[in-house]
Amino acid sequence: MLTTSSMELLSIVVLKEKIEDITYHLLKLGIFHPVDIRHIEDELKELSPYEIDKECAQWDELDTRLRDNLRKLGISPIVSKDIKAFSYDDIKNILTNVEENISPFLTQKEELDSELETKNSIFSQLKSYPLFSLKRESVYSFLEVTIGKVVEKNISVMERSLKDIPYIFYPFKKEGDKVTALFIGIRRDRVFIDRVLKDISWEKMELPKHTENISKDVEEKLSQEIEAIKKKALDAKLGVKKIGEAYQSDLSNIHSLVRLKKSLLEAKKYSCMTDKTVLFSGWVPKEEKESVIREIKKIDKRCYIESKDAEEVNIPKEEIPVKLKHNAFFKPFALLTYSYGIPRYGTIDPTIFVAISFLVMFGAMFGDIGHGIALALAGIFLNISKNEKAKQASSLMLYCGASSAIFGFLYGSFFGIEVHSLWIKPIENIMQVFKISVVFGIVFMTIGILINIINAMRDKDYMKAIFDKAGLIGGVIYWAAIGLFTKISMAKTQGLNAYFIVISAGFTLLFLKPFIEAFLKKEKHGIFVSLMESSVDILEVGMSYLANTVSFIRIAAFALAHAGLFISIFELSKIVNHSGGAFLSFLVVILGNILIIFLEGLVVTIQSLRLNYYEFFSKFFMAGKETYKPVKI
Repeated sequence: MLTTSSMELLSIVVLKEKIEDITYHLLKLGIFHPVDIRHIEDELKELSPYEIDKECAQWDELDTRLRDNLRKLGISPIVSKDIKAFSYDDIKNILTNVEENISPFLTQKEELDSELETKNSIFSQLKSYPLFSLKRESVYSFLEVTIGKVVEKNISVMERSLKDIPYIFYPFKKEGDKVTALFIGIRRDRVFIDRVLKDISWEKMELPKHTENISKDVEEKLSQEIEAIKKKALDAKLGVKKIGEAYQSDLSNIHSLVRLKKSLLEAKKYSCMTDKTVLFSGWVPKEEKESVIREIKKIDKRCYIESKDAEEVNIPKEEIPVKLKHNAFFKPFALLTYSYGIPRYGTIDPTIFVAISFLVMFGAMFGDIGHGIALALAGIFLNISKNEKAKQASSLMLYCGASSAIFGFLYGSFFGIEVHSLWIKPIENIMQVFKISVVFGIVFMTIGILINIINAMRDKDYMKAIFDKAGLIGGVIYWAAIGLFTKISMAKTQGLNAYFIVISAGFTLLFLKPFIEAFLKKEKHGIFVSLMESSVDILEVGMSYLANTVSFIRIAAFALAHAGLFISIFELSKIVNHSGGAFLSFLVVILGNILIIFLEGLVVTIQSLRLNYYEFFSKFFMAGKETYKPVKI
């Protein structure tokens, strides 16, 4: 749990006729992370890859057709452990039968949907017209009949212009500043009427197509036609549904088979072959190695299996897949680790330290019983999500809420209202809170230095363990500087020389690092360049340790800011109470607390992550390239 899981590289050689069975059982085990051995072993580079391109294309095509048919039928595949075996040709024939059966219904439904859309459009247009018999204007011999829209203020202009001729203007609908109206005039005045209507920006509306007139009868007839089309469309839909029910079992089987086949092909693409054999290679956790070998031997006793410890494989450790082991509590915090990077194989997994530090820092900066409970309840509510990452994020919210509530009891704060504190009130003990924050930072950074030393020792990189900025010498300088500062701050002069000697000796050793490397024949650059690097390292050790330690003061600063915001909100509520009454005063307190939960909660989360990433991870973190992803059914 403190380190990445130990991995072994398995190489399995089987006869070609056994490849399907072996691959299937590897998938069933779900612990085999396949790799292309040609990228690892130089002597195997000339092996031919297993040819699967054509087969992949065929099954991809079937998968596309299957998903298309499932979508058209509106069904979801039923997952079952008992899978009926179908050949590739069987699957093609079943899909063809489904497509041929549903095609007439789908075509009919498409045509009916189009017709229904047209009829509905006509029906909606009819709703815009008055319910009296009105024919197309071409039907009338002596009348000029038109329907249109006009801006309401232009109606008076029209009335003045047409005062000397007979006409009827009947407005029946208003939308915004426009009026929809029926206009009837004498056909002999058409030219004059058209000119006047043009001057007032008359927007002529055509009668709906497919209608000879507008009347209640037409509307009722159209409504009946729409209902008839809907019935036919429903019949077509029911026809598709019946086909879906008939083929549900077969399509579910095909879905499982296609998924299985694609997984088999995914595993096979990493394999190599000779004339008669196939070579599989992949990573498995060390504790699972024997179970894999045992299962493979059951299928093919003549197969050859070779295993190598990850340390024996001639590849950079960054390329070995990483498996982290976490229990249910620590698993959500792996999100925070992965957000920074994948820990390199063989290094200490920082997730446990991140979990503890993140919760302590968040709670210390956001300590309030009420806010903590609110955050925890939000986490519980959001935990209903089916997405795994969303569930882990909601668990983080729950844990942060619990930590905040615990520190709320320690601080004596409930939604900003002071209650009995079990430990300390930050606003009344400012200097003590700052000291505690710095001490926490020193302990936290010390853990980072120790992890870096342990990682380097595990890699047998003793120069790094001793001379790295976060190595043994850097740590001794840091701890001696802390002791020196503590002595001076307490006005104790006895023993100061010892601290100065240790610090001076440490910096001297860092400066002599290039000469030591040259002596050990490990230097990569010239002496001058190395000396310059050492000088920079010395400055960086001094400046970075000081800056990193001071950074932890922000824990105290945000704890005080949290308390200060409450004071501001309650003062504001008192002011509002005098002018706006008790209700507005109460509203200010409620809205203020909501603002603190959302805004400061976000800021505190960012600060907790920043302290972990920049002050802690920067001391030791070495990144890997990929996580352990076994192939499985």
